Amino acid sequence: MKQTTSTPVKGQGDPAPPHSKSPRRRIVLKIAVLVLALPLVFVLILFRIYGVDTHHASRSSIWWPERGRNLIPPTATDITLRRDLLDHYAIYTVSEKDLNAFLDKRFARPGKALDSFSERRPAAHKEIGNVIAPLGWVVTEETVFYGYSASNGGGHSYYHDTKTGLTYQESAYW
Repeated sequence: MKQTTSTPVKGQGDPAPPHSKSPRRRIVLKIAVLVLALPLVFVLILFRIYGVDTHHASRSSIWWPERGRNLIPPTATDITLRRDLLDHYAIYTVSEKDLNAFLDKRFARPGKALDSFSERRPAAHKEIGNVIAPLGWVVTEETVFYGYSASNGGGHSYYHDTKTGLTYQESAYW
């Protein structure tokens, strides 16, 4: 018997090998992932710096630049901080004597002595019992206020509870 081999019909032969992904497609995919990942990393870094409160036992454990750290008294303890782009907020415990010594040294004008204790004033009556600022500090009847401007124009407010030593600070940089 004679066997005949038929010629395959066009389009019905062995299937072609699968196509491998083109190198161009891989490069485009890598670039797209990179373009999406960079902003995500940037946002996460900003959130870490500006979006969370940090807690510190003392001023020496604060990792901020010196310009923010040096606005907190060196004897302050149990410090809670929040940082924004151009300002920061802090709650900490410090004695009024230590706070006054710090303010006298920090905000005295060159060649002039400062007596911060004599410049303090009671908190505004309408603020007593109210929460001020983003850290949720409540103004008490024992709260006194200290306000100073730095040589660069930044404003610094210190609210100090004379009974508990709890101090709330707002500092704005320029």
